[in-house]
Amino acid sequence: MEATVAELAGATLPVELLEELARHGTVKTFPKHAVIVVEGQPAEVLYLVLEGSLSVYVDDPSGKVAELSRLGPGQYFGELMLASKVRTASVRALAPSRLCIVRRNEFENILRRRPDLAFHVIQTLIARVRTLTEDVRSLALLNVYGRVTRLLRDSARKTDDGLLVDRMSQQLIAERVGASRSMVNRVLKDLSAGGYIDFARGRIRIRRSLPKNW
Repeated sequence: MEATVAELAGATLPVELLEELARHGTVKTFPKHAVIVVEGQPAEVLYLVLEGSLSVYVDDPSGKVAELSRLGPGQYFGELMLASKVRTASVRALAPSRLCIVRRNEFENILRRRPDLAFHVIQTLIARVRTLTEDVRSLALLNVYGRVTRLLRDSARKTDDGLLVDRMSQQLIAERVGASRSMVNRVLKDLSAGGYIDFARGRIRIRRSLPKNW
């Protein structure tokens, strides 16, 4: 089965490549809510996620936040330092996290020695660009309902209990789809009343195919 864009964008490194990067980095622990990088700061290191959960986001002076993606163990961020001198987004810890920090020169040396790592980075970048393109398409062409249901479908995973979306607050959904929390609440209530979703231990369960229009 062909991997989805979301799966490609979130693909983890093979163990061998994880170990190769970790050998050349410094491990540091960050508490929950810690802001690890800030958009616009100098970009000099790559971060490899060993443990924890991270949010990649952009914000504005008014405090409005738009989450771009989430990262977990085996994933990495900061590879854009190869083409940019500053960070293009901010990253914060959603849970206590342990990261391996690899400086630019070490990362470039590893890429020269390991074309398989370079290929993985290229694949990841392409997938992330495709994901962002779809996000922009949704913002431009879909209403709030369409953006919410697209996010639910893309985030769902198959389990014995059906399609489940792991813990995702209404505020987070609002940040991901560019809408107000009250509007997201209304969409979720309507879907629940229509029997399309229900809520199980903080997770959203998709009970049947979500309608394209509401």
